[in-house]
Amino acid sequence: MQDKKFRNDINGLRAIAVLAVMLFHFVPSSLPGGFAGVDVFFVISGFLMTSIIFRGLKNNNFSLWNFLKARARRIVPALVTVISIVLALGYLFFEPLTYQLAGKHGYSSLLFISNITYAKEAGYFDSDSLSKIFLHTWSLSVEWQFYIIYPIILLTLSKFFSTNTLKKVILVSAIISFSFCIYLSNINKTLSYFMIYTRAWEMLLGGIAFLFPLSTTDNKKRTIEILGLILIIISFFIFSNADSWPSYNALLPVLGAFFCIQANNKKTILSNIILQKIGLWSYSIYLVHWSLIVFCKK
Repeated sequence: MQDKKFRNDINGLRAIAVLAVMLFHFVPSSLPGGFAGVDVFFVISGFLMTSIIFRGLKNNNFSLWNFLKARARRIVPALVTVISIVLALGYLFFEPLTYQLAGKHGYSSLLFISNITYAKEAGYFDSDSLSKIFLHTWSLSVEWQFYIIYPIILLTLSKFFSTNTLKKVILVSAIISFSFCIYLSNINKTLSYFMIYTRAWEMLLGGIAFLFPLSTTDNKKRTIEILGLILIIISFFIFSNADSWPSYNALLPVLGAFFCIQANNKKTILSNIILQKIGLWSYSIYLVHWSLIVFCKK
């Protein structure tokens, strides 16, 4: 397992992911597959959460309550602030029915079930979804559901099985989730896009990057990181909302993120100050940008 240190490469990867999502939302034709930035975020989350959980299990001091409190401190205050500001402004400028829908969606976002709410209404790329001011919170809901389910399962299994067995469980689970993702993407694109059971493999692959670290030379690390970045960037251009997603198509950006994280390149090309600043602000940028776009259109 890798040492617990700040990773400039992961922070830079966050910047690339959020910039891709923003560009896709602002000017879709300029980066037709920019939505794959969310998949990159999922891999990063899986890596970080797995590292926290397994270190806690290894030291016999993992606390589910403390784990969830730490996640809540990072996610909830900013989310509440954005939703509160949007609904306050919406009260002044939205039509009653629009405001009522925004309130419903804001409430489901705060409960971290917005992905389920949106899955019942329309597809992510459908025209009906483009006016939903909290649409982007679906990914936060998926992550939060993962934050709850994942540690509970691992904590329970750790009482009966060894660490090596837990690693195998994660590997098998990732394969099962990916297989189901491909299957469901062919029969119900909306559910496959929004639901945790078709997205879990992306986060689990991030966990696998932590559990099975790569040991190699610095030159090879640079090569692996560059390969990962190429896969991610290619996915931003060759895919569009016309493609089945996530399905097997998401393998490209997900494997790209996996390679970048696995490389653990200390001399990462992602360490420039601009990307590092954007990476640190990525969550706030992600939270604000879509609501701003939709609000300006209303």
